[in-house]
Amino acid sequence: MRRTLFSLLLKDRDLLGWEAFCVHFAATGRDLARETGNRRLATASVGRTTFDRWSSGTWSGRPRGEAAQILERMLGHSVEELFNLAPEASEPTTPLESVAARIGARWPTSTVLLPAGGPAGLWEISGQQRLDGTSAAIHLLPVIRRDGEASVHGLDPDGLRDLERFLRPARRGFLVGVEDSRDDVNVYVRDAAGARRPTLPGSPDTGPMSIPSAYLLDDLSYGIVWALTQRDDGLLSDDQALHAEQNLLDTYLSMPRSAPSQLLVDLSTVGSSWMGSAFCARHIQQELTDASEVPIFWTREQTGEEAACWLFFRHKLEYLRALERFHSATAQTVRVFCLPEAVVARSEKYERILLLLAIALMERCGIRVRVVPKTEYSEMDGVALVPGQRAVVANWVRAPGGALWAARSTSSRGDLRSYATVFADAQGADVLVGEDPASRLRSLADYLGLDWRWLTARCHALGEYGVAGLVRPRSRLLTVEALDETLLFLGKVG
Repeated sequence: MRRTLFSLLLKDRDLLGWEAFCVHFAATGRDLARETGNRRLATASVGRTTFDRWSSGTWSGRPRGEAAQILERMLGHSVEELFNLAPEASEPTTPLESVAARIGARWPTSTVLLPAGGPAGLWEISGQQRLDGTSAAIHLLPVIRRDGEASVHGLDPDGLRDLERFLRPARRGFLVGVEDSRDDVNVYVRDAAGARRPTLPGSPDTGPMSIPSAYLLDDLSYGIVWALTQRDDGLLSDDQALHAEQNLLDTYLSMPRSAPSQLLVDLSTVGSSWMGSAFCARHIQQELTDASEVPIFWTREQTGEEAACWLFFRHKLEYLRALERFHSATAQTVRVFCLPEAVVARSEKYERILLLLAIALMERCGIRVRVVPKTEYSEMDGVALVPGQRAVVANWVRAPGGALWAARSTSSRGDLRSYATVFADAQGADVLVGEDPASRLRSLADYLGLDWRWLTARCHALGEYGVAGLVRPRSRLLTVEALDETLLFLGKVG
């Protein structure tokens, strides 16, 4: 029996499950909403009964309105084509083209383009609210896995010359190993920069003809590549502007309050985020210089896209280390996140992993993290509260009125009481259960819908090799040191 093109495309893209389909449908709707300004696209959804009717393979109706727009963007065909019978024969695709399609189907923020079906092409990565998107050169290679390595095999002299030409340019590029077994296809990723360098004695890296199996492309490794490449390329594009605007930070640090407009500087979204984050870190440290009580902190990040800055911005790691002076055998700083269930539900798995990694970094640094699910606290200020003394407000995530940041310091009794009340409520509403970091992070994984055993095993494997071989930052403003340490930490506590 011939079936609709829609049902066949769902099968090809591993989207026959309602839950998996809804993740991609919602992500596509958010992208279209940003492009068109139609907010209804961002909240459009498909019920299970409707999905079952659509995917039956014989339904002859037509979705309408926002649902039709989203399906057409998501699957690349008009609704008339999607819900008509599929052609009896389709154009054959090469194994490499099939892998490219699988990557795009699993992660809606990725598109792999292979001109003429060849091994070399372009990997386009799109952001959401805090990331602008970027692209990288990509070269697919056949590999076989043995002894913890995915080794390239079956390349003829022409294929080797093609690989050498691909590796020569000093651009962002990735080698992608494709292991085709009878049961499944596994994909491994390696930063091309590492493959250009000769292998050092004692290095776990065995040269350009292999990829560590720890660099398997899954939600953990994809999330890291997705978040780091966009930040890296955004900061590199703003390098001159950020250098020229350093005096802007010094000027505003001398003011009692500030909220400069993003229109003051010509920066990308990533560059603006870095500048806002850098200022707020310096502002808080400056205002806490004479603090005699241990401060407690409220953090505004709610998604993996926002929270990944903790894993990569160099000044974030320096900031956390500077605040370690408040830690002692009898005292511990507390940092609160507001993570409403609805926001978590809209986030894809790789973003939820980034969120957990950022929180794990803080627990590794000796910070007691609390997670509050209450939606009413979504717009709570980012604040460092010194009980009874001072509240240091520092907003750069979703700063009001299109500002780079909004910062001030207050000793008003009314303000201090208000903030203290919220922090007290947060302690009672905390969803992280446990007296030690391992217990709390395990409960966080449950709250985020993540498989704790799988995640910690993958963190251990990836941490042993280090992230730089997977994707290496090029901007001096970024580092993978914090992430490497966090991966190893999670690998141990798991």
